[in-house]
Amino acid sequence: MSGHDPLIGMLSRLKLTSLRDQLDSLIDEAGRRELTIRDALAMFCEREIGRRDQRRIDMGFGLARFPFVRDLAGFDFSAQPSIDKAQIRD
Repeated sequence: MSGHDPLIGMLSRLKLTSLRDQLDSLIDEAGRRELTIRDALAMFCEREIGRRDQRRIDMGFGLARFPFVRDLAGFDFSAQPSIDKAQIRD
């Protein structure tokens, strides 16, 4: 990352921490996929937004102080036959 020092500083100042932390791998991926500058920038923004969204969700769970996390994988649909399994999965 030393070749990107000014860029790293700007990304930090703009608080684009995900992009800053993954910069080299994102640039490599954009090169491998032969993305245009516009497409590469869109990919970079998607990654930053995805990480922020995930961090927001994680913080929400932490603030909610749920005693444990559950997902649909362990749900027993046979215990409540009136629930439409397909609708819930969608």
